[in-house]
Amino acid sequence: MKQSKIKFYAVSLGWSYGGIMDIRIKAKEGCEISISWGDGKNITHTFRSRFAVVFSHDYFPKHITPPLSGVKFQVEISSDDPDCQIIDLHLTPMDMGAEELDVSNCPELENLTYSGYNSSWVPDTPRTIDLSRNTALKYLNCRWNGFTSLDLSHNTELEKLDCRDNRLLHLSLANNFALKKLDCSFNKMEQLFIYYAPELSEAEIEDRNNLDEATLSKIQEIIEENKTKKP
Repeated sequence: MKQSKIKFYAVSLGWSYGGIMDIRIKAKEGCEISISWGDGKNITHTFRSRFAVVFSHDYFPKHITPPLSGVKFQVEISSDDPDCQIIDLHLTPMDMGAEELDVSNCPELENLTYSGYNSSWVPDTPRTIDLSRNTALKYLNCRWNGFTSLDLSHNTELEKLDCRDNRLLHLSLANNFALKKLDCSFNKMEQLFIYYAPELSEAEIEDRNNLDEATLSKIQEIIEENKTKKP
């Protein structure tokens, strides 16, 4: 029986865009996956090397006029192999956006790029992503998704975080001791909590946020102290 690994909705962005959805995946060698694109078309692929593979699908070929924004297709990536491990997932919309990403069945996921086109096409409703089971995650890019909250308390291996251009009011990085680089600019943040960050060396946090001077000074002190410790 196939086990669902990844689910999301491919969403049309509008008249000025086409209908191509690109998914870049890196998986454990020998892992066989099936991708159901949600429009009746499917593909199967076996990973023969350690390199990532790009899977591309055109929902609206040139002879079909793309519809207005908001038309959805449920995409599912699954595998018969219980030992199949997906290490990297890259979703960056060009023609099609991605919504409601579910990676809860990929606990081995190390790198995730799930960036929206811009927050203007995202519905003005509370949005987030559940990463509580992705405890191996080291790199997360989730910019331009219109997220209103982001819980990273289980992602203790996280080294790089790019969550700029969302709608975050609060962000806690209290458990993210491995964090090296942070970009949370262009949100609406009033609170940013960093308890202990011995590896943090770069941070973009000021633009369009409403953080107090004490918070900004503390993070700058952490960065400067970390720099002095490095040889």
